[in-house]
Amino acid sequence: MSTQQSVIIQSPHAPFMLAPGPIPLPAKGEVLIKVMSVALNPANWIQREYDILIDKYPVVLGSDIAGVVEEIGEGVESFKKGDRVFAAALAGGFQQYTTLPAAIIIPIPGGTSFDEVATFPITFSTACVGLFAPAPIGLGLNPTFSWDKPQQGKSALVIGGGTSVGQFAIQLFRFLGFTRIVAYASKVHFEYLKQLGATECIDRREVSVDSLSAHPAMSPAVDVVYDTGPVSSLNAAYDCVAEGGKLVTVQPRAHSERDLEQKKLTLVRVHGYYAGPDVLKFERDDVAGYAAVPEHTVFGKLLMKNLPEMLAKGAVVGNRYEVLPNGLAGILEGMERLQKGGVSGVKLIAHPQDATA
Repeated sequence: MSTQQSVIIQSPHAPFMLAPGPIPLPAKGEVLIKVMSVALNPANWIQREYDILIDKYPVVLGSDIAGVVEEIGEGVESFKKGDRVFAAALAGGFQQYTTLPAAIIIPIPGGTSFDEVATFPITFSTACVGLFAPAPIGLGLNPTFSWDKPQQGKSALVIGGGTSVGQFAIQLFRFLGFTRIVAYASKVHFEYLKQLGATECIDRREVSVDSLSAHPAMSPAVDVVYDTGPVSSLNAAYDCVAEGGKLVTVQPRAHSERDLEQKKLTLVRVHGYYAGPDVLKFERDDVAGYAAVPEHTVFGKLLMKNLPEMLAKGAVVGNRYEVLPNGLAGILEGMERLQKGGVSGVKLIAHPQDATA
């Protein structure tokens, strides 16, 4: 078979649509992946809506990819046909076959499903880079992936604990040895978040983010806040963290009216890449939203080396997920749900190899 089905965006701001296309051939240093599972992210519709992180059109988006190595490009020695792998890509997952640089591909440990690992790449790396990676891209809480709980006894707050990134942040705080982990999330997710490592939960429907610092669970103030919330929640993060504490926000343009220097705080605006511009290349050099730096590649090598062991030993588990029906066609409906805010606490997964109704 030389053709495949894809979900494409034909031109800037155009809708997602199904279309046939050729199966690509792997170039030097690349592998061809048969995509078995691909996760949907809110970032995907944001890319389409605002024309960011898109190199050229038509484009096939889809960043969280899990599948089987189908063909090897010249010079690739680390993988072979039939290997089960996953990766975070800038695009290419919303189709049946895609080519990826071998340098970003991670082996799937035995016993782990394609669906589970497809929940990891973008959101796990966002949590992990922000917390583990050294400055300037992260807080440097565990740059060597030590299993010896290097932050034993510390306290943390995750704003948006039910989000995909928030769920991974909670698990990583547990891995780091934090003994007090507060999750600010919808009450429906409390039981699950406590299974992941949260020690206390605050219902975001009962407590506004502006009054979060006054909640009894926030006394004393925490050492670290991981903020997955909107731009405005950075003020709340500031109010909840102790003097000399650390903040991570996923919002690159988040602004706080508070004086960070007054409390001697460290703030990181995290970008969840595990490969920098030396690996993830665009044809254009002015792609909006691209913020990877060489430090992402350096840290990413450690992430790719350690994540399979963390998975195999159960130190981290994937997000809860919902498999969409109708193969690639399910992505169209899934994107509408994401854009309308109709998804909470689960990752949407599509199976590109399934028949499209």
